[in-house]
Parts: sequence; C-alpha cells; structure tokens
Amino acid sequence: MSVLHRRVVKVRPIHVRDPLFVELFRHARQIEMKAEKTKKGVKVVETSKDAYVAKLTQAHAQVVDGFVKRY
Repeated sequence: MSVLHRRVVKVRPIHVRDPLFVELFRHARQIEMKAEKTKKGVKVVETSKDAYVAKLTQAHAQVVDGFVKRY
C-alpha cells in the first residue's frame, strides 16, 4: 500500500490548499483504490459507486498524468 493510499484510507489530507484534494479527501471513504506493481512502476485504479466522486478521481488521474509527463 502506497503512502497516498494509506492517507486516503485513514483520511489524512494533503495539499489542503488545492480544492481538488480537499474535495477528494472529503469523500475519501467513498473511494476504492487498488494498486499493482508493473515493470515501469505502479498502476493505480480508483473507483467509486458515487458518480460525483468518480469524476473527482478522474480529475485526480489527469493531475497525476500531467505530473508524470512533466517529470
């Protein structure tokens, strides 16, 4: 389990000045997260039965993708 995964499970927010992260952690208990190691690193799948929370996880995925592409 990654550090971020543990923070979501325990609802220990990070980036509290970022509205997306605030909202994600507000709904953390509605997010299911699975991670698996790959040859290139890790694959994380976040899901939710709540449509709004699913959109939040999609927005988060876009942020992470952008970060990875830049670095």
